[in-house]
Amino acid sequence: MSPSDTLPADVLSLSTSAKNKVGVFEVRKGVFLEVLETQKFKTHRHFRASLPESNGIEPGFDSGPVYVVYAEDGYVDTQAGLTLIDGRPVRETAVVPKLVTTYQGPSTEELALAPRVEDGRIVLPLASQRMGNYCRWWLDSVAKLFVCGRSTVLRDNLRGSNLDVVLPQLATQFQQQVVDLFSWQPFVKDQRNRFLHGRTVNSSGLTFGGGQRIAGLVREMASFLDTLIIPPEHRVRDQSGELLYVSRNESSMRRILNENDLLPGLRDMGFRIVAPGKLSLNEQIEAFRNARVVLSPHGAGLTNILFCRPNTTLVEIFPEGGVHGSAFLRIASQLNFNYYYVVGQKVENKQSKKNPNNADLIIEKSSFLSFVRRVLDAERRS
Repeated sequence: MSPSDTLPADVLSLSTSAKNKVGVFEVRKGVFLEVLETQKFKTHRHFRASLPESNGIEPGFDSGPVYVVYAEDGYVDTQAGLTLIDGRPVRETAVVPKLVTTYQGPSTEELALAPRVEDGRIVLPLASQRMGNYCRWWLDSVAKLFVCGRSTVLRDNLRGSNLDVVLPQLATQFQQQVVDLFSWQPFVKDQRNRFLHGRTVNSSGLTFGGGQRIAGLVREMASFLDTLIIPPEHRVRDQSGELLYVSRNESSMRRILNENDLLPGLRDMGFRIVAPGKLSLNEQIEAFRNARVVLSPHGAGLTNILFCRPNTTLVEIFPEGGVHGSAFLRIASQLNFNYYYVVGQKVENKQSKKNPNNADLIIEKSSFLSFVRRVLDAERRS
């Protein structure tokens, strides 16, 4: 289905002119759509085993496309992160159709009052419509910096110009912490003006068409993040790598209720136990950078596998009824990580009434620790 098939008339889709081909297309005068990656099916080749035993969660998934939209005379909504052409939101700058079809656009008066971007400047809105989620902030918002950095059309038009990355209102602590860690700081804070008018560039990041459609370019984004967020000079990466267990028991869902029974056995195997709430963002990133095996319940904190070394092993833990092709399975697949998963007995909570994936869980100790030992044995042999 084309992104435009279910769109109302007040939403503009540009990709119908591109026909799923990589390249730069002038879709109308002064408006360019660049396709960096086309839609394709990614087959999982690195699923290893599960507890209980299964053939895997899914054979693979649809990934891509990845778009950049450049306009010589467009508008951007700095709080929603959308590009507007002729007052209409552009579909290719939103992750999923619902986000753009429910968008409350500007009035004619608001557009008329939008400040014009100075000559010699191009603006990129860092906002995205689900950026309050840690995973979405990285894959939809921060990914814009990477995707647009790969753009030929932006590079051609940036000669002699400056790129201004316009920050939205940063409503969460992690958003501000991420921005503070960036080694590259071309940021503009403009809380007074929701809309800006002039030369604009934009992207929906790496998950266009759905939050779990992880594009293959995530492989290069992982390298990009190592230059964007530079490791502390005093830390030397342990070449042997750590075994990392990430607890969720400070959260309100997907907690392992008998975790205290499991931790002694994990420590005996050499696992470092971390609670993300007790670490700074930089410390969390460094923990993942130094890990060779990551073991954790499903949750947004696993987005940090973007910082992991090549050939990392990921073991993801789900409650019964919550097993699915998660974004982290798919990131692991794109990064060629070894992937395992564990299913625990579900324990209902308030959040699981709407989504069984949010249930707490209990894990049978003996079989779990035996499974983890087999994972480590396989990892050492690989």
